[in-house]
Amino acid sequence: MRRFNLRKCTSILVLTLFFGSAALAQQEEEASLRQQIEERKKGQDEIRKELADIKKLLQASAPRAAAPAAPDVRNLVLDVGTNPFRGEATAKLTLVEFTDYQ
Repeated sequence: MRRFNLRKCTSILVLTLFFGSAALAQQEEEASLRQQIEERKKGQDEIRKELADIKKLLQASAPRAAAPAAPDVRNLVLDVGTNPFRGEATAKLTLVEFTDYQ
């Protein structure tokens, strides 16, 4: 017949209770985190819906006007008048700089 070892049973019981409660606490924490994640996802979905509504409103209110056609500047003649300039007056490329010091 085997002898009942109280010290060994107590150790096993303590370890079981300790690790069991730790596992339970971890499960509760994981459940809480899952709930928080789901709440965040719902919030993000609501934000997406609101943004889609705003986008629809903006698209409906903004008239669709065609962009003005760009002028043909390939053969544009620019007269600088009596303003100072550098280089040849017959150059193929002209750079114009406008500045305002006010």
